[in-house]
Amino acid sequence: MTRIYVPANAEMLAHLALHGEVKPVLDVHTVTSWLEREAPGADVEDLEYTAFADAALASVALLVDQAPRRVVISADVPDDLVSEEPGGTAAKFDGSVKLKKVAAIHMDDAAAAVEIAAELLSGEPDLERIESNVLDWYAPSELHDLLAALNVGKS
Repeated sequence: MTRIYVPANAEMLAHLALHGEVKPVLDVHTVTSWLEREAPGADVEDLEYTAFADAALASVALLVDQAPRRVVISADVPDDLVSEEPGGTAAKFDGSVKLKKVAAIHMDDAAAAVEIAAELLSGEPDLERIESNVLDWYAPSELHDLLAALNVGKS
């Protein structure tokens, strides 16, 4: 199994909750052979954090007309469904992320959302400022409560 980090948004979380799976719309991120070569001697947690941070940054592109909260879904998927892109942590994922394979959900808190909204409205968002916010961790079992708090996915 390969741990992937899926750039997502609140609507994708709602889809995951409703259908039990979600298909990534962007490349996923993972610890790639390129990353391992570029960071010799780095421990697994540092490599995973790099891939996670890249996914969090990629999720900014999904915030148009969305709640301004970056979302990353961490999941374990079969190795043969993941193919690395050259020169980074990006990878293609040929499949859907099943809720039962989600290890964690990460999302910006309300204070970060206010800051991110202001950055996005500025026309030239400062990505370093956005990245300075740490995403909160949620267990998959908290997904419905998280969506209810965001008032997303109700119809």
